[in-house]
Amino acid sequence: MVDPSGSTIDPAAGAQFAMTPGGANGSQYALHIGGQIANANIVYAALGMNLTDPKGPYDASKYKGISFFAKKGAGSTGKVRIKVPDKNTDPDGGVCGACSNDFGFPLTLSEQWQKFVVPFSSLKQDPGWGNPRPRSVASEAIYAIQFQVNDKGRPFDIWIDDLAFTGCP
Repeated sequence: MVDPSGSTIDPAAGAQFAMTPGGANGSQYALHIGGQIANANIVYAALGMNLTDPKGPYDASKYKGISFFAKKGAGSTGKVRIKVPDKNTDPDGGVCGACSNDFGFPLTLSEQWQKFVVPFSSLKQDPGWGNPRPRSVASEAIYAIQFQVNDKGRPFDIWIDDLAFTGCP
C-alpha cells in the first residue's frame, strides 16, 4: 500500500510479494519493504497482511497481542507504526463512517533485529479523527496486520520476521 502523493514502495503495491533472504535469528527469509516517503500532506507506505483468504474478520480474542522481530536498513527511518484494522476501522467491517484510523502502536526500529511484543491493550487510535472511536481494538474481529511508515521525506528499508499472535492461555 502506498499513498497517491508520490511515495514509492518496493515491491510495488499490488505486485506479487516474495520473501527476502536473511531473517532474524537464522531464519531463512523475512518480509521486506523499501522506498521513499514523499513530502506531501498525507503520506504513507505499508506492508499489510490480511488474516483470512478471502479477506474477512479473524477472531484473535484468545490471544493477548502480537509478537515479531523487526529491524531497519542503514539510512532508513526507524519510525514505524504497527496497525490492526478491525471491524470498526476497516471499511470491510461495514461499521465505520470515517475509516482507516486503525488501532496501532509506534515502533522505533534499529539496524539490529529486535523482538517486539505488542499487547492488544497498548493499541490506540490516532487522536482527532475516525468514526467510530471505540475504547479498544475488537480482537474478536480483526482484518489485517500492517506495518506503516509515514516519516515525511525519508527513505525506508523495513524488515519483519516471525510474526505471531502471543499470550494465549
